[in-house]
Amino acid sequence: MLGGKGRILVIFAVFFITAGFAFVNYFLIYFAILLLFSTIISLPLFYWQMNIEELRVHRELEKEKVFKDDFVHVKVVIENTGKNSFDFLEIRDYYNPQLFRLVLGENYISTRIKPKGLIKFSYVLEPKVRGEYPLGPLSITIKDRLGFNSVERIVPNSVSDILIYPPYEDIKRIEILGSKRSLSLNYGLQRSKQKGLGSEFYGMRKYVFGDQFRLIDWKASARQRTLIVKEFETERDVSVLIAIDSSNSMAGGSIENTKFEYAIRACMLLTKVALTRRDKVGVFTFSDKKNFQFLKPGSGEDHFYQVLDFVAKIKPQGKNRMVEAMDYLNRRYQKRSLVFIISDLEGSVKEIGQAVRKLVPMNHTIIIINPFSPWFEIHEVDLSTTDKALAEAISEEMMEQILKIKQDIRNLGINIITVGPDDIMGQVLSTYMEAKKKGMAY
Repeated sequence: MLGGKGRILVIFAVFFITAGFAFVNYFLIYFAILLLFSTIISLPLFYWQMNIEELRVHRELEKEKVFKDDFVHVKVVIENTGKNSFDFLEIRDYYNPQLFRLVLGENYISTRIKPKGLIKFSYVLEPKVRGEYPLGPLSITIKDRLGFNSVERIVPNSVSDILIYPPYEDIKRIEILGSKRSLSLNYGLQRSKQKGLGSEFYGMRKYVFGDQFRLIDWKASARQRTLIVKEFETERDVSVLIAIDSSNSMAGGSIENTKFEYAIRACMLLTKVALTRRDKVGVFTFSDKKNFQFLKPGSGEDHFYQVLDFVAKIKPQGKNRMVEAMDYLNRRYQKRSLVFIISDLEGSVKEIGQAVRKLVPMNHTIIIINPFSPWFEIHEVDLSTTDKALAEAISEEMMEQILKIKQDIRNLGINIITVGPDDIMGQVLSTYMEAKKKGMAY
């Protein structure tokens, strides 16, 4: 391929040959032919001397999984395995500037490399958005000394996937908020209790035949002059299933604070709190048939990071096929559970009603958290008077949609809670606590 200077030479050659014929000037014609000939001859010579296959270029990532507020250190290694030097070499590593911010260094280098030489350069990116995204590809551009010719190649298999978790600050805040002490202080936590052989004291009563002797409180018995036994409590565990709408409409809002991003944060909070209360937690994300993803319920501290890894890979895409999604969920999971559906409920009222009814025969306790679109899309945005009037009109129209859905499922005993960015976390948590307090889904 001709470089910039090579193309200029060809243009001049065409100009001179045209002028030569026009003015019958043989000198101009010979000069133009010489320019064309030198350009044509130099191209195969360039390709013969510069064997691009002798270059080995690859990318090294310090970490393939990072938090959104962390940094990605990228190193690019160029190795010349041949006997020829490359005097004008440009290596560029591509990334999407909408997803990453360059904070240190450059993602390209212009250099020369000797035979059997090795060159490295590095740069640092800051992720802007949670999710799984590609880095790359790498490209190589080689030019000759005069700049007449150049060749560019994309390095095969030079795209690396990197997984971006939500900000670590969010996770630490969720871990603090999910602690038992924090829950008790901030939300007046009351556990759903069941008398048994647990570890926490429940109360005392008179001894009846069949009680275990080890439960007798001898000091209290001496005072009361009758046998008194202690009772302990155990908390009844439930299975919590979080179903998140991952359709295109959930991407509404600023890129870092869409309805879907808030839904993911709410899912993480609910997961942490439920696991702290010894409940099992599963996650189901849905849009159309090819975007159904299910993580079966699990428990324990490690399961929180399994959920984190699971949701970090999900991106809002596809149309909302809620009826098919609930059919799929019923086939995958039949255990009676406390089900949270987080969805903007944008779609046919009839289809949404049908979808919810699919879960009713399973005896789930169903709670729908509805991120209300207009509240998210105008959050922290200064609107003009005209835009405010338009936003109010859209809000009224969408609220009518929510009211129709509520009316359609009013006899099913299912609660729809409409939330905005400022209250979605609190509403999810308080709703879960209320369900636990009432002993739902046991």
